[in-house]
Amino acid sequence: MNITLVKKIKLDGTPCPKSANVLEDLEKLGLLDCIDEIVAVDEREQLSKGFILALKHKVEAAPFFIVNNDDGSSHVYKAYYRFLKEVFHQEVSASKEILEMMDQNLDLDFI
Repeated sequence: MNITLVKKIKLDGTPCPKSANVLEDLEKLGLLDCIDEIVAVDEREQLSKGFILALKHKVEAAPFFIVNNDDGSSHVYKAYYRFLKEVFHQEVSASKEILEMMDQNLDLDFI
């Protein structure tokens, strides 16, 4: 398995807060070393590797993960907590998953 993390760098050169939080969390969990490649969607460079990967995989928001499996299949994870659960079998609270889902889908209105 090969894992690529695509993070975002804003126009002013700073990392987006969500990307920074994901990197920090992966480090706290001791999982950062399991990420094979970290590339950036750099808003200052339209041909950055991250932009190319986002276009290729039809992803509109970073951070996201691309997992290439040994059997040649691949999966794109747009949700960090789903990635943690499915790839690293980490326990994630339902409230964190719901907050992330609502953040990604602002038009959803949960009761």
